[in-house]
Amino acid sequence: MGSISFSEKLRMVLKSLSISRAGLAAGLNVDKSLVGRWASGAVKPSEHNLSLLTQFIAERVDGFSMLDWDADIGAFSARLGVDGPVSDISMRNWLPEALLEEATRGAKRRAVSYDGIWRSTRFSSDLPGRFLHDITMIRSNELGVIDFSSGIEGIRYRGRALLLQHQLFSMAADEDSVTMMFGIFNGVARQKAEVLDGLSIGTLRDAGSSPACSAVIMHRISDLTGDAANDEKLFEASVAAQNPLAPEGSVPDDIRAHLENTAKGSPGLMRMFFQNSMARGPVLDSGISG
Repeated sequence: MGSISFSEKLRMVLKSLSISRAGLAAGLNVDKSLVGRWASGAVKPSEHNLSLLTQFIAERVDGFSMLDWDADIGAFSARLGVDGPVSDISMRNWLPEALLEEATRGAKRRAVSYDGIWRSTRFSSDLPGRFLHDITMIRSNELGVIDFSSGIEGIRYRGRALLLQHQLFSMAADEDSVTMMFGIFNGVARQKAEVLDGLSIGTLRDAGSSPACSAVIMHRISDLTGDAANDEKLFEASVAAQNPLAPEGSVPDDIRAHLENTAKGSPGLMRMFFQNSMARGPVLDSGISG
């Protein structure tokens, strides 16, 4: 049972039982972000969790068993009494087909150059002159899909990225706060990326959820293991270990200047010109400690 097939079947289960992801997570006594990753196809449940999920469904659908997970989509939907596959909001519903095809081709060829755990540096919106660090995981697969996850303390944004030319376009959401973030990052042509920079757009955590745009630079701090579950643990461990507020004086002068210059664009604009980008592949002496 592949992860894509399982995610489709799980969405059918949610529809059939008229239950939310959060409700299912509570019923299984697991974190709701884990159910979200099952539903998105990012990871498959462990044998233990699949058994718990099967038992949960069997209590509501007579005779449901582990064998039902191996049924094809049509038979599975009939078993649950739903009308075929459950469509979700797909990028194919609102982006031009030609653009998606180009992004998929590019991802299949070059997305592995971006796979890894990254530490971002950006200005703090609350403490003038101070900087924040987020942790981001970029993970691709052979189908040309790029998962994009970002975390700082208890906040987790999860979504996807498109690789077009030498830039990553990301879109992710935090289910708890029902907010989104978008990013455009300069990448590299052929090398394994070690540094990325760009602009990130999101909302402040004030009363009005005010829109905000930040200049961001990201440094690779770890490669992935190749195992989705282990990579998720590595991501969470990296978030837990990272102090989100950068100690005063810890951000190198060249990075500070780069971020400051981006923020000093023309009135009403923030621009990060490609010719000034700090994005690069590996060098012998980066001057940056991971």
